Amino acid sequence: MRRVIAAVLSLALASGPALADALADALARGAIRLGVRSDSPPFSAARPDSTYVGYQIEICHAVVAEIARISGRQLRIEYVPVDAGDRFRMTADRALDLLCDPSSMTLARRELVDFSLPTFVTGAGLMVRLAPGPVSVPPLGGSGVGVPQNPPRRLGVLAGTTTEAAVKALAAAGRLDVQIIDVASHGDGVTALSAGLLDGYAADLEILVALRGRSSNPEAFAIGDRLLTIETLALAVPRGESALRLAADRAIARLHRDGGILEIAERHFPGRTPGEAFAAMVLLNALPER
Repeated sequence: MRRVIAAVLSLALASGPALADALADALARGAIRLGVRSDSPPFSAARPDSTYVGYQIEICHAVVAEIARISGRQLRIEYVPVDAGDRFRMTADRALDLLCDPSSMTLARRELVDFSLPTFVTGAGLMVRLAPGPVSVPPLGGSGVGVPQNPPRRLGVLAGTTTEAAVKALAAAGRLDVQIIDVASHGDGVTALSAGLLDGYAADLEILVALRGRSSNPEAFAIGDRLLTIETLALAVPRGESALRLAADRAIARLHRDGGILEIAERHFPGRTPGEAFAAMVLLNALPER
């Protein structure tokens, strides 16, 4: 099996059209460029030693290992910092090979990049200040979806994200009565929330849980137990790079089949249990090799 796959890959790299260029170039230089975010734990976060850690990062590492397994060549990892505003442009411009941050799949984004099989299911949640007490959060993949009856008056959101688009659409439709304030980073959002400049902050639920846990005073924040949206995350690659995307799909399908995705989730979402949406994602994307 491995010899057959390697032969097909080698043929594509040797004589194929531009579709295989990104993977061929990575193998030729012995390095693959991973687009990473420093401020999106538990999906992608910077370490003091200039490496990165997170749920999406670990999945990208599995993709790199899959490429090495198929090609028989080891690849050095080069981390390319991106932010919410430039990540898809940098991917489309081929400044990186794999985008390893919490990117939600949308049709508009598919005009710029291609996406792998799904890696996670989440949704936009709300965190409010000065509400100590037990934190109730849905399991991985979310549970209830709906607009809170008493939303925060001044709601912060990270610019350039699907959460920003969702809350602005809800506000425009009259379903969410808030003043929406864009921030440049999740850290800025938590700082503004702590200082009383915001009454609430919206982001992916798992990011809110991580931000609360890392804050100097977690008891000052509470997270709502309902989601505003349901979104599917995936890795992004430059459009048309079918060989690279197939390598990513093969690695992700393997993680879904053998339970590796659950082990990664346990490491990065301790104490959380998979919900029905997450379990369905794993079941539906555990594609067979043959």
